[in-house]
Amino acid sequence: MHSKNYITLITPLIDLVAAMLCAYLAPTIANFVAPVFGWTPSPSFNVFYTTPFMAGAAVVAVPLILHMLGFYHRGNLQRISTALRQLATFVVYYLCLLGVYQLVKEDPISLFMNRAILVSIVLIPIVLFLRFYLLRVLQIHTAVGKRHLRSVLLAGAEDCIDSEWEAMPDFWKKSLTVVGKVSPSTPQEEVQRLIEENHVDRIILFGGLSAYNSNKETISRCELQGIDVYVHLKDAHPVNLRADVSVIGDNRVMILTSTPVYSWARMIKSIFDRTMAAIAILLSSPIWLITAICIKISDPKGPIFFKQQRSGLYGRPFSMWKFRSMYADAEQRLAEVKEKYGNEMEGPIFKLTNDPRIFKFGHFIRKFSIDELPQLINIFMGDMSIVGPRPLPVYETKEFPEYTQRRRLSVKPGLTCYWQVEGRSNSEGFSFMVNKDLRYIDNWSLWVDFVLILRTIPAVIFGRGAK
Repeated sequence: MHSKNYITLITPLIDLVAAMLCAYLAPTIANFVAPVFGWTPSPSFNVFYTTPFMAGAAVVAVPLILHMLGFYHRGNLQRISTALRQLATFVVYYLCLLGVYQLVKEDPISLFMNRAILVSIVLIPIVLFLRFYLLRVLQIHTAVGKRHLRSVLLAGAEDCIDSEWEAMPDFWKKSLTVVGKVSPSTPQEEVQRLIEENHVDRIILFGGLSAYNSNKETISRCELQGIDVYVHLKDAHPVNLRADVSVIGDNRVMILTSTPVYSWARMIKSIFDRTMAAIAILLSSPIWLITAICIKISDPKGPIFFKQQRSGLYGRPFSMWKFRSMYADAEQRLAEVKEKYGNEMEGPIFKLTNDPRIFKFGHFIRKFSIDELPQLINIFMGDMSIVGPRPLPVYETKEFPEYTQRRRLSVKPGLTCYWQVEGRSNSEGFSFMVNKDLRYIDNWSLWVDFVLILRTIPAVIFGRGAK
């Protein structure tokens, strides 16, 4: 999934608050530096109350003018000289706004007020530059941390991949792990193997859009699995996918994506997930205690919690937690149960009504989804979301009948989605579940999440479809 660092989305708000604070403190700072310039200290006053246009100018100039000048277009990764030039231009616009105010104001502006304005003109760009520089350093530093490295494939003509990859900026390349290089002659089976074994979440196509057609099978394969395609541009011709053009150093790339891009809405979703998970853990703590005691009474030999490797974003494995609802030897008996009772689900997922491995209290907590409560920890840790496709065991993900079904892995897994509220275990099978998940991905919005959460409540209360 194409994702921008959330910092780049919140920086306009940070800059606005910083500019307003600078304007508000301008009179105080003017008095502080008065001895240096031989100024007479001014009486204390609230600049926004005395001259409310100072606040209005800050609101218009930051972030609107900065956005117009492209200060935010490159996500703090433009050259420092470029940022300084943008801030210098910003000062000119800011002066013009203040000049307009002086022209239309009937009363003359006091000497003290002029000094406060002068201080704000100097102080605001300095503070904005410091914010830019510190976040730039932070982004570059965190991008090269091992935990943040992204697995990528390089694609294109064999004679241009290496040279065009070398031309990309070093700080950006350090944030990526190149897991392979593919060309038009590379077998698609090999491409798929590299994607699955390395949990690839993006592919970078070199050779400009002229390389698009010759690599269309690989690009189509990535699109169908929700893997972002970065096209290193040599021209400005459009392509027939939702695209975002970004600038990385002196290089332009077109990002082709078939999944929701990172936005204010996605950032709100992330904040909401973690906040609600923390609140829900606290409020449900008595249920956790009662459930733990009952599990120990039902099957004293086993642990309270069940931990299993599930497939997360782009198939990356993570440890998902549940309250244990099966006997301690359930995993060892899986093959035996499959052979004896069969599988009620079409495809790689195993479902069975009255599974003999489930103890009596286990049926109860499954019916009302109490066994899912520990996944609030996974949501709080960022491995899952409240709404999203259900995470499947890693071994089931490996058995997907069609590689196109892996597109359900292109968003974070969740506690609930369409499958839970429109069928759950009573569904028509694996294909039904995948179609529901793709419907969610293709139509995602905060409103969709809100509606699904509301629809999940009665499904859980009445235990509809649970096994």
